[in-house]
Amino acid sequence: MQRLSEQSLISALGGTGQKPSSSLTPQHGSTNSAGLTSARNKLLSQSPEETDRNLVQYFKSCLMVEPREEVSLTYPTTGGYKRTLTGYSFKGLTDDNRSEAEKAIRSAMTPATPEQCEEWIGTLYALTAHRTDDGMSLAVILRFYGDTLGRYPADVAQATWDYFLRRKDKPNFFPTLSELEDHCDKLARPRKMMMENVR
Repeated sequence: MQRLSEQSLISALGGTGQKPSSSLTPQHGSTNSAGLTSARNKLLSQSPEETDRNLVQYFKSCLMVEPREEVSLTYPTTGGYKRTLTGYSFKGLTDDNRSEAEKAIRSAMTPATPEQCEEWIGTLYALTAHRTDDGMSLAVILRFYGDTLGRYPADVAQATWDYFLRRKDKPNFFPTLSELEDHCDKLARPRKMMMENVR
């Protein structure tokens, strides 16, 4: 099977890719910062939902693998139903295409840079209300919150920042670390489950 080029991996994220040279995934301990930058930039140009749709489409059209969502339905007493993603199954996944599938998902998990994360947190902190007597310096907040965002895909981190900047249900309050993590976990769940289930 042909190895995925940078262009192919950018296609998996929904872009066209410009440089068909090396793989986005670092190999044998080397780093391909240009490839990671391309993946990061593509992620930052779309929503997490778009990235997930593009990844599924790439699996179908390029790897001939059909990802199938496994869901559970619950029926609250208030009416309606709640759909919860519990995992993925992959029809057509073989030993030949498994590593390429993992690379595509890994590419879609590329985090934002530490500087981007700290900039988002700094902006959020400046534009929201917060306790002045909490004893934490801005440097500590930037570090801890920035590190938290940096554990997630770039599009997820950016969408989470945007959500807390614009949310209506609790306007103008800086989120707790736990709120930030919960929102990131919710948006990153499909890709994390794809990675767990593709292995």
